[in-house]
Amino acid sequence: MEIKLRIITHTRVLLCVFLMFIVAGVFPVAVAIDVYTPAEVFVENGTTATLTCSFKSKEVVSSLASVTWSFLPEGDAGNPTHFFYHGDGRVFPISLPQFKSRVEWAGDLNKKDASIRVTRVQFRDNGTYVCDVKNPPDITGQPSIIKVRVVMKESLPQSSTAVIVGGVIGAVIGIIIISVVMYLIIRRQVPRRDYEGCTSVESVSAQNTRVGKKAESSTDNSSCSSPSAPLQGPVIYAQLDHSGSRNSFHKMEPVVYADIRKN
Repeated sequence: MEIKLRIITHTRVLLCVFLMFIVAGVFPVAVAIDVYTPAEVFVENGTTATLTCSFKSKEVVSSLASVTWSFLPEGDAGNPTHFFYHGDGRVFPISLPQFKSRVEWAGDLNKKDASIRVTRVQFRDNGTYVCDVKNPPDITGQPSIIKVRVVMKESLPQSSTAVIVGGVIGAVIGIIIISVVMYLIIRRQVPRRDYEGCTSVESVSAQNTRVGKKAESSTDNSSCSSPSAPLQGPVIYAQLDHSGSRNSFHKMEPVVYADIRKN
């Protein structure tokens, strides 16, 4: 009995597994598709707006893939209305008078791009735009929504790129101005080194070492008027005794030393 029960149990388990494989083959499990759009877009009145939409699918994009765009006016609480359809490689504009002859296909399903262009945008085009993509068997998933704001040119927000470029240019100009100002301030604070003359001690120090201290002191007081004029050796002035006495003798004593320069 125990052996029979085990056989029956194993048989039932195998049957359940087999039935699960059959069900999975007949009714394949649907894979979710992800759709992406910007949350909000500002468009200048009278220009062309590109509504970007991309998607991610685990299945290979086939001719069965389709894209549907819908529109809900600003302040309307109803359901969005379809105004554009793309499928089987062709475009099927839906007869919505507001967008007649103003909607163009701008995407490429092989690149997973489902974007469109709306030309001659008007203020009444303000509202919510819905992008829905299907790629069988990848058909489940939520559509993506864009809020479109049609404004005048003066009301367009600055892009992040323009703000960054403007900030860099302003910083460079500020650094240049600060550098110039600092250079001018430093230049004014540094005094000019004008020539103030020189002493003869530097030029005739060799000769002065041979002469007494008296000659050395007199030489220190002398100065030269021109740094480029050649120098002449020291001149000795002697004081003579003319008293006429027999015991007198001629005495020479150095009195004054001076540097004589040739003009």
